[in-house]
Amino acid sequence: MENISLDFQTTQELLDNSYDGIWITDGEGRVLYVNAANLALLGLTKEDILGKTTEELLANNILTNSVVLDAIRFKHAVSRTCYNSKTNLTVLATASPIFDKDGNIKYIINNVRDVTTLIKLQDSLLSKEETIRLQKAEIQNMKSRLGHGGIIANSKKFVETIALAERVSNFDKSTALILGESGTGKEVIAKYIVKNSPRHDKPFLKINCGSIPENLIESELFGYEKGSFTGADAAGKMGLFEAANSGTVFLDEIGDLPIQLQGKLLRVLQEKSVTRIGSHKPIPLDVKIIAATNRNLLDDVKSNSFREDLYYRLNVVTLKLPPLRERTDDIIPLAYHFLQKVNQMYGINKSFGNGTLQQFLSYDWPGNVRELENLVESLVITSVNEVITIEDLPDSMRPALDSAEYLSKEIMPLNKAISLLEADLINRALDEYGSLRKAARALEVDPSTLTRKLKKIQRFKEADN
Repeated sequence: MENISLDFQTTQELLDNSYDGIWITDGEGRVLYVNAANLALLGLTKEDILGKTTEELLANNILTNSVVLDAIRFKHAVSRTCYNSKTNLTVLATASPIFDKDGNIKYIINNVRDVTTLIKLQDSLLSKEETIRLQKAEIQNMKSRLGHGGIIANSKKFVETIALAERVSNFDKSTALILGESGTGKEVIAKYIVKNSPRHDKPFLKINCGSIPENLIESELFGYEKGSFTGADAAGKMGLFEAANSGTVFLDEIGDLPIQLQGKLLRVLQEKSVTRIGSHKPIPLDVKIIAATNRNLLDDVKSNSFREDLYYRLNVVTLKLPPLRERTDDIIPLAYHFLQKVNQMYGINKSFGNGTLQQFLSYDWPGNVRELENLVESLVITSVNEVITIEDLPDSMRPALDSAEYLSKEIMPLNKAISLLEADLINRALDEYGSLRKAARALEVDPSTLTRKLKKIQRFKEADN
């Protein structure tokens, strides 16, 4: 077949007659070309956009969203749906980088397509019941994909953690150390490792190193012979390590183990045997050790409150659990999972308002997954109506709820007052229209702007506290 080459003028005529919006930038995001369809979709003129950088267009509110910067940042094609308040259209924008021979971005081609009709059709088809059904199906998909542990993981960080836990489970003689803030699910991961290991049908004993009184922890861990100390059981007692023989010992809050017992634990790990208090006869052990803590053990090693040799003996494989604020893709599936659980527990059928879910996404969750689970149960119990709205949330999670009354009582910076009122309108629009996209249309802003403003008002609230 004969090769056909197009001159610049012909190429430009073809682009000018495209139904889709097309614009081209250089490798730094400066606009070099824009066709008529793109100008119509964005409600702009050539003077508005040609020769300007993407940062300038965003700073001057000519654009409210741009995939160009993401394409430059990630060096691959990026797509996103955006709502344009000037034209009242929802568009699918795709930025595709073109590289030179050295791997640098030379141009970025942007394709903009009107998907307003498609989105409206999608919204009309997805009733509230259908949306909830799809969300439940997605939760079940994640559960089946990750095993029968009820573990929900959609965010990249947590999926990687689960995959590592599954690999660790195949090596049942190696110790594992699980690190993470309180409430991130360290015990859940420990049980997941055991469930997928050859020891799944053997004893699993959890020992909270911080909850057992210091004067009893040695006898609880290692056991004792009869008459070994005042008050000892006349028949002696088997320790927890001995009781877990052939199974798994989960040492929760290992960082709270008294320093004088850390050496004895190290000997148990190294010698694979335990000796009861009052005895000189070692008892062979075959146990897998999983330890967990929310402390920074390396800092404790430096301050001499945790033995360095024990740290490295425990730290064969480390699993770092991300906090919930870094697992935003998991917040909504987890919330629905806990809601379904509580609904079944009490035989009711409550649901979340969309504004409530948006507040969940903008909240930092200092108590992590445990806080989310407890909050959902509390909301189901205390909310009066079938739909749980932002008015049902605790004050710390609804920063703009009573903004009008709040503003009338206090002089504050103007930008803070404006943010409070904006957040109040956003929350009411989310509850009234039921979806972020519809609320954005009513408020004539881009959907991403709503989420950004909610996060901003949350920061104001935290600064007050």
